[in-house]
Amino acid sequence: MLNLKRTLTSGLSLIASVSALALSGSAFAGDTSIGGAWAVRTNSDLGCVANAPCERASKTSGKIYGDYSLSVTPYNGFSITQSVEGMLYQVGASKASFNTGSGVKSGNGKSNGAGIFYKVDLGTDDFGVTAKLGTSYAHGSVDFIGGGSESEKAWFMPAGGIGFRVNLNKNWALTADWDRLPVKYSNTSNSKSKNDMYSLGVAYKF
Repeated sequence: MLNLKRTLTSGLSLIASVSALALSGSAFAGDTSIGGAWAVRTNSDLGCVANAPCERASKTSGKIYGDYSLSVTPYNGFSITQSVEGMLYQVGASKASFNTGSGVKSGNGKSNGAGIFYKVDLGTDDFGVTAKLGTSYAHGSVDFIGGGSESEKAWFMPAGGIGFRVNLNKNWALTADWDRLPVKYSNTSNSKSKNDMYSLGVAYKF
């Protein structure tokens, strides 16, 4: 958890630093990209009740997204690209314990949602690192092992991520990303959980 906090802090620092540089003399870009990624692993911060089924790492998660670049600024042999990204995602089932209005219950929880982000890419035509920060909507649901289910929708939750790209040519790129995606599973509890999605994917620039 400490490493994740340090990673997110580094990402926010990167956004602040390169944004200040980019605003000093940017040129309009206007490129559009679309992409998709399959999560090799998604970890949650859910707990587990003793002697109950527990598998907090989901293996059936993924995302699709598109971004529109707002500006490109040369900087010491690199380029700083600012863009806005829209994303749809799904997080597969996790076996864990969930806070409800009647206490902690074991169950299978999953979620899906959407996000919009301000994103910064620092790199070249061959590779780059990205950092993004924005807000998300999530719909979480849980089927309890003892019977019954609950669901909840949550709006305007802070979300973000860090990524890396390797360009294959002027159109195609391979990507590796970490996305922090908050969610609420129960409509009888205000408890919020966090999913960390680690994904590999491909992107296409028009």
